[in-house]
Amino acid sequence: MAENLRRLLDYIIENAVMKMESRTAQLDATAVQDIPAEIRSISDDHKADAQRLAPYFEQGMRMAAANNGRVTVDDTDPTGNGIADAFARYLVTSDLASSQSTEIGQGHYRYTFDLDWPAIEALAGRAGVDLKQATRG
Repeated sequence: MAENLRRLLDYIIENAVMKMESRTAQLDATAVQDIPAEIRSISDDHKADAQRLAPYFEQGMRMAAANNGRVTVDDTDPTGNGIADAFARYLVTSDLASSQSTEIGQGHYRYTFDLDWPAIEALAGRAGVDLKQATRG
């Protein structure tokens, strides 16, 4: 099941995050920039980050499935911090989730993510992932 959520994460990166990144790179381009090389570099960076964040993304998606698309985590906990990082990078930036934060003291925050579950289910379907099955257990 974890491989299905990883496939979904990779699909989100390639089809949501990178579309936005590519558009931004092209809009900000100068005549001397190698835009395709920049986009490849950005993609490589996202893939490297995804390797590190995949377990947190998977755990957060399971939490979201169990809580009607809502996940609340604290950055004081390494797992909560990882989930917040993964969700902010891949879901919030792709308009697949919204987030709110509340300071809980000493520079730490509690994050609440509300996932757009229907949009994520549709995206998962396009990625060939059965989201209900992938988020069980």
